[in-house]
Amino acid sequence: MAEYCFKNAAALPDPAFEPRTLDGIPDWRRQYILKYRNAIDRKLSLGAWRLTERELERRGFSAADIKVGANGKLVCGGAHFNISHSGEIVMFAYGGAPIGCDIERVTGAHLEIMRRVFTESEQSYINSAKNSGDRDRRFFRLWTIKESCLKMSGEGLGVSPLRLEINPETNEIFRDSRPLPCTVTAGSYKEYEFSICEALCR
Repeated sequence: MAEYCFKNAAALPDPAFEPRTLDGIPDWRRQYILKYRNAIDRKLSLGAWRLTERELERRGFSAADIKVGANGKLVCGGAHFNISHSGEIVMFAYGGAPIGCDIERVTGAHLEIMRRVFTESEQSYINSAKNSGDRDRRFFRLWTIKESCLKMSGEGLGVSPLRLEINPETNEIFRDSRPLPCTVTAGSYKEYEFSICEALCR
């Protein structure tokens, strides 16, 4: 069963003006954090690292071993973990097999891009919501499931999300009409929707 936690990064110091917040962070990650133009993005990137560092070390891994793997996914020895952030929140997920997570602040559903992301049945599910608030939740719930699935596989957006179809009643994921061997944990956290996709051990 996947483990996960959240951290609000809004209260963190801006690392662009408080360089001590970057102490102990590898140079490559420092550069990554400081490349952002907006303070909240720098805080989120810093918060994601510090949360990952803490959670991995709590499980016996050394943050010094964290490297960037395929498609930008962070790797650390044999640890299966993933991070995501949106708004002011950073999310960390850990499991016993390849894992991906995604969190998104719920705003108005991006109806103009719906056809490029969701299948016809998924669109019908979203549009059948009883009100706009429920429709927005449904949109971002399915969005985070697809995103977490692609992060689990390490493929990212190199794969069209239209190749994935989600059964909204069970959260089962189908890829090219075949069921994927994974489990999905999906839920709400404050004004956010989040999902975790973890491969089934074989």
